[in-house]
Amino acid sequence: MSAEHATTVERLLEKADAGEPFLLLDVRNDDEYAAWKVEGRRPIATLHIPYFYFVEDPGLVAQVPSDRREVLVLCAKGGSSAFVAELLREAGSIAKNVEGGMIAYGDYLQAVRVPLDADEAEHFEIWQLNRRGKGCLSYVIRCGTEVIVVDPSRNIRAYERFVEQLGARIVRVFDTHVHADHISGGPELARLSGASYCVAAGNGGELKHAVTPVRDGDVIRLGDAPGRTLAVRVVVTPGHTPGSTSFLVGRRHLLTGDTIFVSGIGRPDLGGYVVEWGRVLYHTLHERLGALQDDVVILPAHYADASEIRDDGVVAGRLGAIRRTALELQIRSEEAFVEAMQSALSAPPEIYARIIAANLGTLQVEAEEAVEWELGKNQCAASGHEGPRREAHLPMPEERKP
Repeated sequence: MSAEHATTVERLLEKADAGEPFLLLDVRNDDEYAAWKVEGRRPIATLHIPYFYFVEDPGLVAQVPSDRREVLVLCAKGGSSAFVAELLREAGSIAKNVEGGMIAYGDYLQAVRVPLDADEAEHFEIWQLNRRGKGCLSYVIRCGTEVIVVDPSRNIRAYERFVEQLGARIVRVFDTHVHADHISGGPELARLSGASYCVAAGNGGELKHAVTPVRDGDVIRLGDAPGRTLAVRVVVTPGHTPGSTSFLVGRRHLLTGDTIFVSGIGRPDLGGYVVEWGRVLYHTLHERLGALQDDVVILPAHYADASEIRDDGVVAGRLGAIRRTALELQIRSEEAFVEAMQSALSAPPEIYARIIAANLGTLQVEAEEAVEWELGKNQCAASGHEGPRREAHLPMPEERKP
């Protein structure tokens, strides 16, 4: 397919975030569309007509709005949408196929530099790599020519390329916890980089990967220039999982994994122990994190939707503001907190148990399986927060409605 007839997920999101006019035509099946959609930082004009409708009646293209907006056609993998885009172009529309479809959307990483105080910005960098399709966040911390990568996804080549562009090398890889919603790239990235790997499973976790353990309060030094190292302090924060660990970078940037988000907290039930883990999480939130100042910047591993992306492109929040606004943090007794968790949580996706096993190293997963397992947004928060809707849906043509 020629470049003029195709576009990328990256370009689609750039147009959506900038508010550029276009129509997104999603041709996936009804159930796929209902479960997972493209989100921009501004509303996306979206029309959903399943692919098989166009197969049955190619003349249906006449009912796709022809107001000279560019039509970007999307499916699961990019094949069916290429067919529909061609039909639209033959009918005179300006239509492009979104290469790779929703799988490409789920894998795409958007790198954004986290703002730091001026004196710290001269010393080190924090980059947030946003996996927009899943609401997953990973981090690259650079000081001098040394890098720590935190919570990498399975597309490890993307991290290798990014670090190469920084002119640095990976010396450590951390996972804040054993993830349930996606396959970690941590063990393989560490192996290929010759770096140490750190993740904690906690009590009862059967971790098969070779890890370099860290303890609460440990200070890890990053940087290879004399007198110019960066202190990264280990803060053990169990509850979302027994081994959940946060990392305080410099004075006040805390990478929290799924312990606390910018609009809520992580769910404590993914191991099947909502009461036991819920009690631990309560004490982590009110004691471990309670000792930190309000100006600490929270950098989480997930977010709920695009409304949580700031104008500068970063997902982050001040701990003080989160304390005031997150409903779960207003609960002042352990028993009430556990009861709230029990009542608020729905059953996690069944596939999460297998992803956990894969991330522990007790289950091998093939690449194609990993793609299938990871489809859809993360469901790691303790509440079903929904921000403003980011789609402007157009109605399906009347005669095609089931």
